[in-house]
Formats: sequence, structure tokens, C-alpha cells
Amino acid sequence: MYKDKFVSAIIVAAGKGTRMGSEIPKQFLSIGGKTILDTTLYKFEKSNEVDEIILIVSKEDLDYIRSEVADDYKKITCIEAGGSTRTESVYEGIKAVRKDCGIVLIHDGVRPFISYNLILNCVEGANNYRACIPVIDVVDTVKEITEDGFVNQTMKRSSIKAVQTPQAFEYELISDCYYNAVTEDAVFTDDSSIVEYYGYKVKTIDGLAKNIKITTPQDLRIAEIFASLY
Repeated sequence: MYKDKFVSAIIVAAGKGTRMGSEIPKQFLSIGGKTILDTTLYKFEKSNEVDEIILIVSKEDLDYIRSEVADDYKKITCIEAGGSTRTESVYEGIKAVRKDCGIVLIHDGVRPFISYNLILNCVEGANNYRACIPVIDVVDTVKEITEDGFVNQTMKRSSIKAVQTPQAFEYELISDCYYNAVTEDAVFTDDSSIVEYYGYKVKTIDGLAKNIKITTPQDLRIAEIFASLY
């Protein structure tokens, strides 16, 4: 709970791991003696702010998750199969959230190095601003490119940020926005984009450099180093 508000965390772990080049979905690969998904779930299970966990996995993994994973986490209240897009998958989670929920966190299952403090800060941001996302500085120069491969303009790096999860929202706000997005068959790459699309402001807070999304073999090697340090 956070200030008498029920907090639900939707963990999205329905990926296939195509870019990882592994036969095993990336969320089930091991780092530091635990799977990536277990490492992620543990943080939300032990967070003082999180009251329930909704886990979204691929249809093929449902039986495995229910028999081998779910019993280890008291806060998991629902396990749902994801849809054909991330938008559809998250919406399955939103529909499963307890209806007296006040704040919803949406997190990538393959971001295992989330901190308890960042979870708290995201929840606090959602409580104060209705929508809140963690961001970090972009190190490289960013250029906008034309369709034929030429530089159109160099972006002002100080105003460009890389977005992480968990992204946190007032329940009614994110529920309404996702309903509209799915009804209109619109596809977005992250949750805050949907909120922005429907005209709402999103507050940014400082993210964590170590809160990486494990997508490629290089990411996995970096994750193994992080796991040995924490």
C-alpha cells in the first residue's frame, strides 16, 4: 500500500527472445544462479509498496509458470497469457488488476536490476502526477534520419532521455487509455506513449543506469557482471 492506495504491479514476460538468439525465452535464462524473471519478481515481492503482482507470459509458458514459479511468490494473484502485441499483453494485465486498485506499475520482466527505491519513487510520482516514468540521460549524440538515410537534424541531447520501466499510473487513467488504444487497434512501444497520445502529461524521474533491459547476448553478459556485484 502507498498512502492507503492499493498498488498492483504488472510484470510483462511474454517475450520470445528472438534477438537473444536463444532457444530458451530470455526471461528464463540464468544470471547469478537465478532466472532473470525470478530476479525481477523477487524485487516486487519484497517491495513494501506493492500489494499484488499480475504476471503476463506467453501462452506456451502458462503451465510452467503456474507449476514451477507462481508458488514462490505470495503476491502473484493472477497469471495471464499475453496478446500478439505488447499493448494487448499489458491490457490483459490491466483487466486482471483488482478493481479498487489506486496505482498500477508496469514493468518489463527482463529488467531484473530494478531497485526498491525506484519502485517507491515511481509509485510516489504516480500518486502526485497521475503518470510517472523513470528516465536516464542519453550518452551518444542522437540524429534524426530521413527515409533515404541522410541526416535530417541533430537532436538537442539535453532534452532527449532514454525511458525505462516500471512506469507508474493512476489506475483509472491507464485503464481508460489502454481501453481506447485496444479499441482503436493502436500500437505503442511503451505505456506512457499511450497516455501522451490521449493528451495527458507524464512526469519524469531519475532512472537507474543498471536498470537495463536484457535483450541481446551483450546485455546478458553485462547482466552477469551486475549480478556478481549486487
